[in-house]
Amino acid sequence: RWACGDDVEGGMTRMRTELALVLWLLVQGVAALPHRVRAEGGEGGDGPAGTMWTTSAEGAAMEEQPLSWGKAGAYADLNLVFSLEGKLQEILGFGGAFTEASAVNYWGLGKVDRLRVMELYFGQEGNRYNMGRIPINSCDFSPASYSFDDNGGEPDLLLEHFDTKASVDVKNGMIPMIIDAMTTVKNSGGDEMMLFGSPWSPPTWMKANNHSMVGSDLPCLAEGMDQVWADYLLLWVKAYGAQGVPIWGITAQNEPGFVDNVEWEACSFTAPQQAAFIRDHLGPTLNGSGVKIIAFDDDKSALKEWADAVLADPLAASYTWGMGLHWYFGDLTDNMRYVRDAYPSAHMLATEGCTCVYDQREFNTSWRRAQRYAHDAISDLNTGVVGWVDWNLLLDISGPGGTGGPNHANNTCFAHIHVAANKSLVVHQSYYTMGHLSRFLPRGSRVVTHSLIKGSVQGIEG
Repeated sequence: RWACGDDVEGGMTRMRTELALVLWLLVQGVAALPHRVRAEGGEGGDGPAGTMWTTSAEGAAMEEQPLSWGKAGAYADLNLVFSLEGKLQEILGFGGAFTEASAVNYWGLGKVDRLRVMELYFGQEGNRYNMGRIPINSCDFSPASYSFDDNGGEPDLLLEHFDTKASVDVKNGMIPMIIDAMTTVKNSGGDEMMLFGSPWSPPTWMKANNHSMVGSDLPCLAEGMDQVWADYLLLWVKAYGAQGVPIWGITAQNEPGFVDNVEWEACSFTAPQQAAFIRDHLGPTLNGSGVKIIAFDDDKSALKEWADAVLADPLAASYTWGMGLHWYFGDLTDNMRYVRDAYPSAHMLATEGCTCVYDQREFNTSWRRAQRYAHDAISDLNTGVVGWVDWNLLLDISGPGGTGGPNHANNTCFAHIHVAANKSLVVHQSYYTMGHLSRFLPRGSRVVTHSLIKGSVQGIEG
């Protein structure tokens, strides 16, 4: 039983809705904290118990505060009850996306600031990120659309013109930025980077009705192109590997259910169509490569429908590591619990979340956006995700209200770190709230069963 007395409560109330964030970290780290077992009869147990880090609306940014054990009597305001026997999912890690926009901003900085960005995100003194998402071909956070096999719009069914050296992502700076991150992680003794790709759109010549990369018909792919697209994705994995960037996994498609998207690269599927694509094409093509397949990669609002299509298909499920989740329409924890309970062998990974120009009215301060990250990540971890991956790592401030890009669809968004017009770095409070999780939940951490109870708890010795 943990008592939150006067001298601790002050730091917690500054977090307001982030109270759960601090307590969550205590749950995860309790076994590792230096402590003394309270003696029989309720005596003893005084002394140092560890450290609490506070981030606040008033400006505190990961400020350290020592914690002490004390007797937890019936007067305790809050009791955190946990069971190390009730071990739940194992954590893979946290990270962000190496978009072309992030690379453009990164390479626009001087060497000192580039090193600072790497340390802030990937170093042991920073957020210790150990995961990364990579767009396959261009996305909206690219200055313009491109693929690895444009071929002048002419069909290339044998992929003879595929860019096997990934030269486009070398030249635009994405691969060099990723290599800098991998080097930072290695030099700091962190967990090995787990990188996964997400396709936005195939080349125009693969799409139904020769549709442009922006937007999509339904179905997206022209007749007979399913296997060509699967082969393309495998070639992308190999091209990155040849550049020294090993790929841990790929999602089958970014936001396949966003069928009315006409603003940026897209490739629409129904849930049964994606199940068939994984079962008949992508799964067999990647089988034996060691690359994980993540289905869905879309908003949690449709998670149940897509899980029932993909994971209830035995063959599609046999190729599928799990489901990727986006956050844009709320917590939707009922859908997550359904998948967790109905398909216990499948993993859930939060693959994208950010605040953009269209929803900044609600999240109109740095602190509100920080709270949004803390709330969603904690909610997701409480409901079964094994990791949480943010959207862009680094943006400028070219958009309304401080949002940034470059983004060819003008869908500017916030990141944890922005580059100001004078090339200085702007570190938002959301960077620190995510750090409360990523710094203290290394790969291999386990979520444990727990409950937060107000007032006295009978029959529990602590």
